[in-house]
Amino acid sequence: MQRYAEAFSFLQSKKLYTVDDLENTLYAMQDKIDTLKKSASAKQARIKEVGELLRMVDYYKSGKPAADKLKSIRFEKSRQKYKSEHDNELRTFYMAERKLKPHFKDGKLPITAWRREREQLEQEYKDTQTELSPLHADAKKLWAIHYNIYEVQHERERKNAATRQKNQEIEH
Repeated sequence: MQRYAEAFSFLQSKKLYTVDDLENTLYAMQDKIDTLKKSASAKQARIKEVGELLRMVDYYKSGKPAADKLKSIRFEKSRQKYKSEHDNELRTFYMAERKLKPHFKDGKLPITAWRREREQLEQEYKDTQTELSPLHADAKKLWAIHYNIYEVQHERERKNAATRQKNQEIEH
């Protein structure tokens, strides 16, 4: 009984007085949740992308001295020796260089802009999650109430059908 009182109170607080009101609110809420999820997902993907670019910047910075030193060595044997000694460092540098090449503008990378963008996206993502959380909770309650109403309606229909069948049997 208390569960029904809580459900009734919750529905009143949301100004939902009919099943149609409930369904319309549920579907509108679900649309908003879906929109927010898509937005959060896009932000999360961009955060990951920018994070990967910043990681490549770190690889690039750490490997640049070794690559510059390699370029300055003129003799092939010395070059090969240096290359084998710094193989991992040079590999990560060349990989980072390849991935960052399209992002160079006038010989520079927009590192500060990427960091700012990532911070902004992380804040927007956090705000979206904060907005989503109560919506999820309300939607969950509303769906539970919707299901209970459906069960009651179904049970009434079943009883009415059974009563009609008994009445028909009595008439015949």
